[in-house]
Order: sequence, then C-alpha cells, then structure tokens
Amino acid sequence: MLTLKQRTDNYNKNRIDHDLVIQTETEISYWRNVLRRVVGATKALSSRGLPFRGSDEKFGSPNNGNFLMLIEFLASFDPFLEEHIRKFSNKGSGSRSYLSKTIYEEFIQLLAQKVSSIIVQELKSAKYYITIIVNSTPDISHVDQLSFVLRYVKKDGTPVECCLMFIKNSGHKAEDLLVAVLSALEFFDINLADCRSQSYDNANNVSGIFSGLQARIHEINDLAEHAPCAAHSMNLVGVHAVECTPEAALFFHTVQALYNFFTASTHRWAVLQSHTEKKITLKSLSATRWSAPYEAVQVLNQYFNEIIETLIILEEDTEQNAITRQEDKEIRIQLEQLETAFGSKSSRCRISFASNLMS
Repeated sequence: MLTLKQRTDNYNKNRIDHDLVIQTETEISYWRNVLRRVVGATKALSSRGLPFRGSDEKFGSPNNGNFLMLIEFLASFDPFLEEHIRKFSNKGSGSRSYLSKTIYEEFIQLLAQKVSSIIVQELKSAKYYITIIVNSTPDISHVDQLSFVLRYVKKDGTPVECCLMFIKNSGHKAEDLLVAVLSALEFFDINLADCRSQSYDNANNVSGIFSGLQARIHEINDLAEHAPCAAHSMNLVGVHAVECTPEAALFFHTVQALYNFFTASTHRWAVLQSHTEKKITLKSLSATRWSAPYEAVQVLNQYFNEIIETLIILEEDTEQNAITRQEDKEIRIQLEQLETAFGSKSSRCRISFASNLMS
C-alpha cells in the first residue's frame, strides 16, 4: 500500500501538467475563500432587510452602499480580504473581483431558492398546510405586488407562517387572483388538495361568498374553509365606529386637523412644547390602527388647556401669515364648542373600552 502511494505521488509530480494542476487548485482555494466572505456579507445584510447598493461601487467611497461598506469593514480585520481588495478593487467592468453587484445579486437568488426549498420540504413533511394567505400592496416603485403566504405546523408542533414569493401585477379580480394562487402552488409543486383553510381581508374580490377568491378555491377543494382576517375585521369596526355619525366624523376631523396644523411647522411645534410641563406628542388618526383614535383623543384630553393656550398665542402672533392665523382660529373655535368638549370626553371612554376589547 505504501509503495502504491509513493508511486502515485511520483506519478503526480512527474505529470506534464503538474504545475498547472497546482496552480488551478490554488486558484480554486483562493476564490472559494473570497466567495465565503461575500456569502457571509450577503446573508448578514439580507437577513436584516438592508439595501446593498449605494450611489457608486467604488471602494473607499462614502457612498458605495452597505455591501461594500461591510466588505471594507471586514477587511480591516482580515488580511486576506484586505489584500484581495488592494489587488482587485476599482478595476472597472470586465475585471474579476467577485465583489460586484452581479455576484451578490446571484447569491441572493441562490439563497432565496434554498430557503424556499427548505420551506416547501417542511410543508410537504407536514402533509397538510393550514392556511393560504394573499394580500397585495404597491411597492416603492408603484408596482402592485401580491404576497403569497402559507401557514403550516411542523412535526414538532411549531406553527410557521412563511411568505414564499411576491407576484407582480396579478390583477385585482377574483379570477386573476385564482390564477396567481394556482400558478404559485404549481411553481412550488404544492397540492391544493392539502389545503385546509384560507384567510383574506374583507374585500369582496377575495372574501366574496359567491364569486370571491375563497369561493373559487372552495369549489376546487371543499376542505379549504374560509376564515376572514380577524385583525382586519376588528380594524374596520374601529375605523368605521369613529365615522358612525356626522358629529363623530366632524370631531375626529378636528383632531386630525389639529395634528396636521402643529406638525406642519417646527415653530408651531416648539411653541406647543414650551407651554407644557412634559413633552407632548400629538397623535394622528390612522386607517390601519384601531388604537390611533384612542391615543389621539387621550392626548387632547390630557393637554386640552395647553393646546388652547398655544392656539391663542399663535393666532395673535402677527408674524404668522394670514392663512396660518385663520386656520388656527378655525381649529380653536371648533375645539371650544360644547359638542367637541363633550365628544372628547365621551369618545375617550368609548374608544378606550373598544381598544381594550380589540387588543
């Protein structure tokens, strides 16, 4: 055995391509070490949802983005990476460095595929998945994206909810959404027959009992029962409760106008802060948070006198322009109405009770 090994070693050393093999192995080892660092940086940034690119892609630039910034930071503790940057950075397109956007974008795709395959593996091992969830919203580039989410329970009893993909421009009609859902299931090789429920918001195109998405999926799989999103339903109750009468709508319109008036100017905000012992933070109403009306009314009740005093001071300030002073006066007059004062107290009690129920 020893003689055979010696003969093999001698043969390898005497091969005509021996030096070329050594050089190739050295190159492979070198670039693997580079790519390990690139993958580590890519995983760190993507796991935190941070942007990679900056205004340029030059090492040493303060505007080169988070990825190159992280690589530079690691290089300050890593002689290998520091030497690699010195030799290969800022060479321009066409040169090999494995530190460009093309590389980390490819790694992001590979990592995403790996994560998706693990999720699908877990889901299939669980056999049945509990819920299909879809919802759409426009992104920063004003492209409507449909999020495709599945909820399932692992073998150890751990509930899991995972977003598998975003589907661009799928349309808002029930038939378009059905095509999008079925295409996504087919893409991941997931059987719709294993689905046991669906959960959407209260929009008619998804939750409609006759032709909504849930009804169409239920026709294909009658075990996929529809469970409306409880959070969305409760939020609708909270939002519409403050608009139930003209008086309530006018009251909350005044509360929002007060917030808009002070937050539109740093000077007005500073004057308001100077007339309160503690730092006051006015709250805005919200179409998605049922607790927002309660928080806004609570602040108004707590600092009502200070707010009125500040409005009077700004109204009498001749340095303010006429439009500002008129807007100030209209808000003050509305706040001083008996209906507003009564609404402030009664709304706080009602919304507090409702907020506790919905929390």
